[in-house]
This record gives sequence, C-alpha cells and structure tokens, in this order.
Amino acid sequence: MKTISAFFAILCVLCVCINAQAQKLTPAQRRGKQIYLRGSSPSGQEITATIGELDVPTSTVSCAGCHGPHGEGKSEGGVTAGNLTWSNLIKPYGHTHPSGRRHGPFNESSITRAVVNGLDPDGNDLLVAMPRYKLSAADMADLIAYLKRLDSDLDPGLTDNKITVGVLLPSQGALADVGAAVKDVFTAYFEDLNSRGGIFNRKIELRFADVGTAASFARDEQVFAFVGGLSAGADDQLASLAGEEEIPVIGPATLLPHAENPVNRYVFYLLPGVVEQAVSLVNFAAAQPELKFAIVYDENSLGIAAANAAADKIGRRLIAKQVYTRNVVNDLKSKGATAVFFFGSASEQSAFLTEAAATGWSPQVFCLGVLSGKDLALSGFKNKIVIAVPTVPSDVSGALYEQYKFQPRHTASQLSAFAAAKIFVEGLTRAGKDLSREKLITALEGLYDYETGATPHVTFGPNRRIGAAGAYIITFDPATKQFASTGEWIKAY
Repeated sequence: MKTISAFFAILCVLCVCINAQAQKLTPAQRRGKQIYLRGSSPSGQEITATIGELDVPTSTVSCAGCHGPHGEGKSEGGVTAGNLTWSNLIKPYGHTHPSGRRHGPFNESSITRAVVNGLDPDGNDLLVAMPRYKLSAADMADLIAYLKRLDSDLDPGLTDNKITVGVLLPSQGALADVGAAVKDVFTAYFEDLNSRGGIFNRKIELRFADVGTAASFARDEQVFAFVGGLSAGADDQLASLAGEEEIPVIGPATLLPHAENPVNRYVFYLLPGVVEQAVSLVNFAAAQPELKFAIVYDENSLGIAAANAAADKIGRRLIAKQVYTRNVVNDLKSKGATAVFFFGSASEQSAFLTEAAATGWSPQVFCLGVLSGKDLALSGFKNKIVIAVPTVPSDVSGALYEQYKFQPRHTASQLSAFAAAKIFVEGLTRAGKDLSREKLITALEGLYDYETGATPHVTFGPNRRIGAAGAYIITFDPATKQFASTGEWIKAY
C-alpha cells in the first residue's frame, strides 16, 4: 500500500513538472502574444486596422482590448466580443450569437478570414464593431499559435489570494549589510500592507534571493514580479531575463540602467544612473556660454558611460576628453579649459583638485556625487565645485522609520527601496482586481509626476523607463565645508 502511495506521489510530482514545462510559450506563441495584447508585430512590420471606413491605430483596438487578456470575451456598450479561447472557437456544433447569427466551428483558415475580412466560417458578416486587420501571413500564423494557448497562458505567482514577489539582494560581500537594510524595508512595508488586507484581498508574499540566482529563482519560486533590490553588476543579465521571461522588474537600484531602443518593456528604473546625471550636469553648465569644457574620466564602466554621455551632449564646445593621468592638469590648463567634468574615482578626484590648486589653476569642476569623495575642501575652488545627485536629503526618513518600525541605516538605499515598493503597489492598484503582468505594465506606463515621498517625482511612459531622468544640482563651499542645494532639478532629456 505504501509502495502504491509513493508511486502516485511521484506521479503527481511528474505531472506538475510536465505541466510547468508545458506552460512555457514557443517563440511563435510569444510573438503572437504581442500581437494579441498590443496590436503590434515583433517583426516591426505594420499591422493596420479598419472599422467601417475608418482607419484606427491597432494599439487602440487590440484583440485583448475587446476580448479580454485571456480571450474570455466581454460585453461593453451593447456590443459583445466573443470568447476567443481555442476550445470555444473549434466547438464541433458551432456557435449561436445573441443577434441570432449562426455558424459552424472555426479552424485556422476561417480564423484568418474573420480577422482579415470580417466573415465567420459560414460567410456571414461579423459585427461592424469588429475591426478588419491587415497583417502578414507570418504574423497571422503567430497569432493563431497564441490563440491555441490563450486560455492556459496564466501569469505565474498570482492566485486569488496572493502575489508572489521576488527581491534580489546581496547576502554576502561588501554590499551584504546594504542588502540586509533594504530587506528590513520591504519586510516592514509589505507586512503593514498585508495587515490591512493587501491589494484587492491579495497578500504580498515576499521571496528573497541573490541577484546571481535570478533566473532559476524566478522559475522555481514562480514569481509574478521583481521589486527593488540591488542589480549592480548584473544589470544586463537581469534586463535580459525580464525581457525573455516577461517578468516585470520595478525599481532595481543601479548606477547603469540598461538602456535599449526600443525600450525593454519589463524593466522600470526609478532613479537616474550616471549617464542621466552626467547629461543633467551638462545641461546645467551649458547656461554659461563662456566656459570651455574638458572631460576627465576613469577607464571603468561608470567613468566611461558618464564621459561618453557628457561628450555627446557637449558637442562642439568640448576641447578635450582624457583619461585621468598625473599630468592631466598641466595638459588641460595649457589647452585653456575653464571647466572640467570629472568622472574619476574619489581618490583621483582628490589628487586632481590638489594638483590643480598647486599650479594656481582653479577651473569650475562638475562631478557626480556618487563618484565623489569627502576631500573637496581645497582653497581656490569656492563656488566652483558643482555636484549632481539623484536625490537630496529630506526629513521624510524619520517619519518612515516611525511608521514602519525598521532600523535606519544606509538611508539612501532604504528610501529607494521604499519608493520601489510604493510604486509597485500603486501599479497593482491601478491595474485592478483582474490583475496580470500586462495590466501592471500598462498601469505603470501611466504614472505621471507620481510622488513617492522619498524620491523625485516619477514619470513612466511607453518609451520611458527611467522614472526620474535628471539630477539635483548642489554646490560645495571649501571654506565652510558645506553642501548647498541650488534648488534645481535639471532634466536630462
């Protein structure tokens, strides 16, 4: 008896594994899913739509817009969009509609005729409200491939009473304590949310893992989305995983947001990286036409990214762009540079300022707070050191610590984590009770000038994935050793 029970237990496990494997979409189904949900072709080939004699954008009349994200069908404004699940379409006894129209079962050919010509399997006209689409044979084949999987293509990590959320944090190494501080924020925030009923009666179930295990973790834990976390060093891999597996990633903390054109739909960065901050510095400095610009940088990923972005923005006003060396001061001085964008390390910055002061040369220096050290207090540079930072200190942190009862440490990282959690919850709320990854993404794309209370205002859009693309500009006075904000938020783009 025990042997039989064990056999059935193993069989059940195998069935679950086989089912999980079956849920993965084929490349054709993935392409068809984009056509179904968004009305656009992954190939870039245009899909057009006509209602009556009116041409309309396909993005406004996607299949999912009328028939629902899972093809369940719905009625609106007196018009009923039918059930598009494959099992319903191919019913052998056919269909009878509320209008009295009858026809036999669909097959691949008649589905194509319905989509392109607006005719059912018996040659009857479909409702006028049903758009007629013009698309390639390849796109139509992909759409049909997805329709066959439509009713079983369910988002992982989502049930009627919970949403499984992944948070990627370092558990060892130099950033382990930062990871622990951020974990405190997420734990406290979502415990508070769950105690108040969650979102539409769904509780948030957190799962923590190291960023290096993201791919296997997402699969094994069946996470609905990743929120916050520290992705530094694995930005490209995380962005690739998000795109390939269609997993939303909201608010990963990084200095190098993964920029793509077109954008990666699934990754939403909250704060600017070094590229956006460097461009904001240039935008601020450009208001002084008398300055002659030079760029000095370190040959690491951050320095190179910032230097290239600044150089592209400066254009013809740039007289020199050089890697930091010990003789760079004399070189730039001889070239007549009056302003330097310095994107080197903190030690290189200190050495540069010391060398410049020793030669009596005091150009205006523009740098990034994240790359700067504390040794800026050199005479001769009063009101000449300008720094870009993604956020400015505020008293909001004290209120958050009091409300959510977590230990304050690594404040900037904790506030970023809080903002990511808050934006995720806002997206869930706007997406509504009938939640899906696609609806979450659409909801987040609608955020405009959203106030997190812990970061600059955040705006996303279909082609915008850095919520606060800019920087605050602050100055440093060597005499008083104090920072002073100009009060300006300078947009990068």
